[in-house]
Amino acid sequence: MQATEDMNEFFKAVHTSLRFQFHDKLEEYYVTIVDSDTEEIVKEIPPKKMLDMYASIAERLGFIVDEKI
Repeated sequence: MQATEDMNEFFKAVHTSLRFQFHDKLEEYYVTIVDSDTEEIVKEIPPKKMLDMYASIAERLGFIVDEKI
């Protein structure tokens, strides 16, 4: 896919990379932008802390159920 290749080339030039992470509780992906030299996470989209908080609230309200009845 040309758009993906173009994005990869852009991120190489600025020494960063995109990584798609899977949030286990929400079963959704989020993106991390990582500094290629230091492996430090520069940004998360959406922020993982926000996803964790949403998952915690949803679990308490019963939106996320681990067992089948």
